[in-house]
Amino acid sequence: MIAQTCALVAVRECPCGAEDTWLCPSCRALLAQSPRRVESGCDALQLLSAARVRDQPVPRGVLPAGVDHAPLLPVLALGEYGGDLQALVLAWKNGGLLHLTAPIAAGLAPAVTQLAAAAGEERPALVPVPSRPAARLRRGEDHTGELARQLQRHGAGRALLLPSRPSSTQHGQGSRGRRSRRILLTPGARRRLEREQPRVVLLDDVVTTGSTLRAMYDAVTEAGAEVIGAVVVAASRLPTRQHGPLAAVSAPTG
Repeated sequence: MIAQTCALVAVRECPCGAEDTWLCPSCRALLAQSPRRVESGCDALQLLSAARVRDQPVPRGVLPAGVDHAPLLPVLALGEYGGDLQALVLAWKNGGLLHLTAPIAAGLAPAVTQLAAAAGEERPALVPVPSRPAARLRRGEDHTGELARQLQRHGAGRALLLPSRPSSTQHGQGSRGRRSRRILLTPGARRRLEREQPRVVLLDDVVTTGSTLRAMYDAVTEAGAEVIGAVVVAASRLPTRQHGPLAAVSAPTG
């Protein structure tokens, strides 16, 4: 009776369009997927690990040299940013459906636990990437900050919200502009990291090139924290090759 009465005021509708429910079984199943590694599909997270130079002449059209890359940090996502998962993320991020934070956090908690276990950390600090103040005002809330708090309630770690701001917006930026992005921590946030030197899991909604995660990685490691990985709801593209175990990835320090 209460649900039907409330439905007269606010129609219950899942982000996918299913009626009479805030989150349909199909979309709930999307959040229950096993997390998968996606960092190899993020150009900004690749570091040059080795270079090979051919010491013999090569035929025309054959590359004389090659390079190997290693990921800066492991990144876990629940799926590809498209279809119903994209609709769910957009409804949570821009549609004001903050009630989705709880089921999203429940879906991401195992990913945080995997990263923490691989690093031998029982209670990592959960650091969300910042949004620009204008975006927070438009949305009316800090959705990644709320995600960190919900993950803390699930026992996945402790929320560590660091006052900071991105140096530029991502909207309309090309790949070069995205790679040049920086995140600026406040002096108080830097002092806290220098004092605590926490082991950190970064949080974001979607990863595309990885430039935002790279900027946040640089900001917190410069202040003395150690980043053990990142967790996102979705990735704009899923890598085709399979990754090895999480323990095989060792993020550089500094």
